[in-house]
Amino acid sequence: MTEHGPITKKLILFGVAIAIPLAAVALYFAVFDQPKPAPPAPGGAQPPAPSASAGGQAAPGPATLPPDHPPIGGGQGSPPVNSGPSAPAGHPQTGATGRTVRVPDGVKGKWEAVKLRVEEKSGGKPPKIFTVKLGAQLAIPGSKLRVRVGDFLPALQVSDGEVTSASNEPNNPAVLVTVSEGGKETFRGWLFSKFPEMQPFEHPTHRITLVEGIPAS
Repeated sequence: MTEHGPITKKLILFGVAIAIPLAAVALYFAVFDQPKPAPPAPGGAQPPAPSASAGGQAAPGPATLPPDHPPIGGGQGSPPVNSGPSAPAGHPQTGATGRTVRVPDGVKGKWEAVKLRVEEKSGGKPPKIFTVKLGAQLAIPGSKLRVRVGDFLPALQVSDGEVTSASNEPNNPAVLVTVSEGGKETFRGWLFSKFPEMQPFEHPTHRITLVEGIPAS
């Protein structure tokens, strides 16, 4: 045992001599050799992280009108507007009718009626198509809903702050309707035949959309 003592001490000293430089190198990389953070975005704001749905895909944004559609309510590209939190309690849906409506001379008298598609949201019955004359009223069977048909514009556009028609061609057919239920007005606004998924009228049991306008005979 005594003979091996010096050899053991030499091995221990040799191991310590190797361990100290290795520890110093590891400490250097741990403290000083960290990756630099990404530079901040201009203005100090960090770029937002992309949102994702449950399936890992980017979450779709809100539905918007096509780029060539005239502004309705909220401006170019905005969907039709219902009554929001700023509307008084019990205020009917307005459907963005705050602008003056002007039917051009080239459109007056050229259209006599519209076709409206009425369906129950429960899906228990097939949708029905009703032909309603301009200025007339439709009583929806099996409900207390009444739809009064107003102005029809075959090519609705907004120009100089007023709602009018660019021509008599059915490029963007729209009809102004007033809906009441149980004698109380609940909605007044436009229905667009080319944008059935963006109708401003909301009802718990029924859906009303514009199919087309009917020219005067």
